[in-house]
Amino acid sequence: MGRSMQEVLIFDAFMRHTRDSIVIKEYFATEKGEFTGGKIICASETKARHYGLTMDTIRGRTDFDLMPREQAAKALQDDLWVMEHRKPIEDLRETITHKNGEIVNISVTKFPWILPGGEIVGVMCIARNISIREKARQQARDLMQFMSQEVLKPLLPVYHNELKCSASGTVLKTVISRVIRKLRERKALES
Repeated sequence: MGRSMQEVLIFDAFMRHTRDSIVIKEYFATEKGEFTGGKIICASETKARHYGLTMDTIRGRTDFDLMPREQAAKALQDDLWVMEHRKPIEDLRETITHKNGEIVNISVTKFPWILPGGEIVGVMCIARNISIREKARQQARDLMQFMSQEVLKPLLPVYHNELKCSASGTVLKTVISRVIRKLRERKALES
């Protein structure tokens, strides 16, 4: 098997089995240097499935065929920026709506599709569903807020009273000190 055939088969297997939503869109430069088009020429099976399509039936569609108008307009704006600046957009956090109404948080990376001669012919986009990760982060924030308000705040007067009355350390003093330290570390990570 020749190298180019092997590369095609590898790419096809990747696009069929990746959990990421990957799309390659073709654009054309006008005489004024503006870009037009945006039709999908290749998409991962995951991307197609999100819209109730197959890898074959998604070809030729645009974001305006698949997403709510406002989200499609934002995707087009990002595509144009990537091509005009010849730079990628990395880890852009967005919320999108799939055809079935499911709303998901995604991390998007887009980069220009540039031919070896330097001509820009489109955009490649990789979107990863980060809904579970975002939910876990929110749960961690909620837990820290609960610990601060419902556990630490009521214990602080006891802690300060022990500091005044006792020269030796106690378990309570140690625990409260650890909680305070963890809360400070968490705040530092979020800022």
